[in-house]
Amino acid sequence: MGSGYSDYDFGADNDGDNIEKFVSENDVIVVKVDGLNQFKVEPINLSPYNVSLVSTFRQFPEYFKEFVGYIDNHYRTIPDRTQRGVSGLSMGGFMTFWLAAKLPDWVSAAGNFCGSSEFSAGPLDFPVRYAHADMYDNFKATSMRMHNGTSDRLRFYHEDMNRYLMNAIPHYQFKQYEASHITCGMGDMFVFMKEAFETPLPLPKKWDYIDIYPYFEVWDYKVETTRNLSGYTILENVNKDGFNLAIRNFLPDGELMPNVKVQVITAPIYKANTAYNITDTDIRTMESRQYVANSDASGSLKLQLTGSSHQVGIENLHNAPNISMTGLTIENMDWAESGEEVAFSIEVLNKGFGKSGKITAEVSAISEGLDVITGQGQIDGLEALEEKKVNGVFKVKNNRKGYDIAKFQVDFTDGSDGSWQEEFEILFKDPVVEITNFVIADGKEFTIVKEAVDSETMVIGAGNGDGIANPGETIVILVEEEGKYIRTHTYTTNKYINPGNVSIRIADPWQEYDHIGGTVKYTMPVLDAEIPEGEEIPFYFEYWTPGPISGQHIIHKGKVNVQVKGEDKTLPQVEWVQVLNDDRIEARVYDGASVGEVHLTLSPNVEKSTLKHVNWEDTPPSFSIELTDDGQGGDTVKGDGVYSARITGRPSYFYDLSFELNDSIGNKGKHLAEEPVFLKNTRSR
Repeated sequence: MGSGYSDYDFGADNDGDNIEKFVSENDVIVVKVDGLNQFKVEPINLSPYNVSLVSTFRQFPEYFKEFVGYIDNHYRTIPDRTQRGVSGLSMGGFMTFWLAAKLPDWVSAAGNFCGSSEFSAGPLDFPVRYAHADMYDNFKATSMRMHNGTSDRLRFYHEDMNRYLMNAIPHYQFKQYEASHITCGMGDMFVFMKEAFETPLPLPKKWDYIDIYPYFEVWDYKVETTRNLSGYTILENVNKDGFNLAIRNFLPDGELMPNVKVQVITAPIYKANTAYNITDTDIRTMESRQYVANSDASGSLKLQLTGSSHQVGIENLHNAPNISMTGLTIENMDWAESGEEVAFSIEVLNKGFGKSGKITAEVSAISEGLDVITGQGQIDGLEALEEKKVNGVFKVKNNRKGYDIAKFQVDFTDGSDGSWQEEFEILFKDPVVEITNFVIADGKEFTIVKEAVDSETMVIGAGNGDGIANPGETIVILVEEEGKYIRTHTYTTNKYINPGNVSIRIADPWQEYDHIGGTVKYTMPVLDAEIPEGEEIPFYFEYWTPGPISGQHIIHKGKVNVQVKGEDKTLPQVEWVQVLNDDRIEARVYDGASVGEVHLTLSPNVEKSTLKHVNWEDTPPSFSIELTDDGQGGDTVKGDGVYSARITGRPSYFYDLSFELNDSIGNKGKHLAEEPVFLKNTRSR
C-alpha cells in the first residue's frame, strides 16, 4: 500500500494500484479537483471545499456543476449521471459522500477512502452539523462504497456511521484493509466504480431528498425557503401524485420550522397551462386545505407551503384516493429494542380527492436481519383528507444487534386498481442495563465536561435547581465519570416529553481534541406541565468518553427512570431570537404548559454602538413591544411557538433585549438575551 496522501497517481505508485493503470485499461477520464478553499494571499487552509471552516465563497457543490459542464464540453465524455462518479481521500472522502448526497441527479457512484463522517457545512451564517449517517435516503440511486484501514484514526467514527448506512442502504459496500489513513484498496474501488457505470442502479419510483441550503435544485425540482437558521429541508415520497415536505432544525427528530415560508416548483411533468387540484395537510396541526394550481408553459407547478410537516396531493386522476403513511407508534415498549418483538401501529392519510375502498396494509423488510411476524392490517376505507390508524398492530423483530436503524416497506392496496408504496424506518436500541447513579440538572450550576477533556462551569437546564424533575422543567440527565459530570443524549417515546413541537439538542464538538470533526450530542428534554405526580419516565441514554487509542471515543449506553414530582413552577423559556430583513423580530418561546404573554423591552447598547467611523445619532430611548403567535401582523404562522412583531419608527442602533414572560398557569419572570441585536432604520415605516 502507499504511504502518503499523493502517491497513487502513476508508475510504481501504490505498488501499481493507481490512477494511471485504471485509465490505461478502461475508457474513463479521471479528473483531480483542487479542493483548497482560499485566496492565494491567505495562509493554507486545511479545511477545503467550504466545510469545517465554513466561508461565503466557493460553495463547492454549486461549483461542481460548472466543473462537470466544462469537462463534458471539452472532453469525450458520456454526459449522463449514470457515467459519472466521485471519489476522494480523507477530507476528499467526506466530500465524496457529501457531493453524492447533495447531487444525486449528477452522479451515480461514490467511492470514499477514509473520509470523516461529520463536519460543519452549509451557509456561513447558519451551518449545520452535517453527518452522512443522516442522509441515507439521498443515496437510493447512488452506488456507494467505503474503504478504511485497520490503523486509520477515523475508523471509530466510521463504525458509528456504518451502524446506520449498513442497514439503511441495501447496496452500500464497506471494506477494511490492513492500512492506515491512505487510499487503501484503490484497485478494488476502481472495479466498483466501473461496475457501477456498467450496471447503474434504477431510479426509484418515489424519491427522497434532504438539503442543508435554503435554496436548492434536485431532479428538476426547485425549492426556495426563507430559512435563515440551521436546518434541513426534507422531501419524501416525491412523484407525480405529490410529495411530503418538512423543515427541521436537526435530524431525525428536530423541531419543525413552521415559520419558514417555502416555494416548490415541480419538475415539468404535468400538462402545460392546465389547472390541477391540490391538497395540503399539515400533519402538525392536522389542518387541510384544497386549492387549484395552474401549471406553466413548461408543465411545472408552483406551490406555496411552510416549514411544518406537509403531505401534498396532486390530482392526476379525477376523484382518486391517494394513500400515505403519516405516523408510527411503538405500542409495547418504551423504544424499539433489538432482539425483542416490537409491536407498532401506523396512521394513514388519504391526501387525494376521492374515497378509498377497503385498504390493506402489508409491511415487509428491506434491511437484513428482520423478521416480520405480523405484517398485515386493514382499514375499512378513507374519505378524502381523512386520517385513521390501521386496525390491529404490526409485529417485527430485529435480530441484527449493533445497528441503529432498520428500513421497512409498506404496500397499500384498496381492492380495486389503487396501490401505493413507501418506505419507513424504525430506530432500534440494543438492550441496556438500568443505572440509578445519575443527576437531574434543572437550572443549577455544574462543572461539566466539554470538548472531550476540557470543562466549563455553567447553569444546566431550567427550573428550580433542586435536582428533582418537576413538571414544566427543562432537564439534562448527567452522569459522573471520575468526578466529572457528563451531559447525555436521551431518547424516549413518552407522551409527556417535549410538548408543543419542542426538541432541543446541543452539539459538543471534539475537533480540538481528536482533529477529526465529530461531535457528541446531548439533549434537553422538556417535561409537560400535566405529568401526574410520581410518574416514572424511562429514558435511553448515551454519552462519550475518550478512549485509550488515538481517535477513539467510547460510547456508553444505558437507561434511567426519572420520577417526576411537584408542580410546574418554571417560567417560559426563550430558545432563540432574531431580527429579520423585513423589520420583524422573532423569538422561539416554549413552556411545559402553554405560553401566555411575551413582552420585550429593547434598551440601547451605547458601548456596542460605538463603532469606528460611524457617526450615530443621539442615543434612542428604550421601548417595549408585545410579541404574538396569532398569525397576524408581524407573525407568520399561528401557534407555531415563534412569537413575532414588526418594528417601526426606530433609528439604526444596537439594543439589549429583556423579555417578560408568563404562562397559562401563572408562572412569570424575566429573561435577558445574551447578545444585543442590531435594528436598521425603520422610521420610514
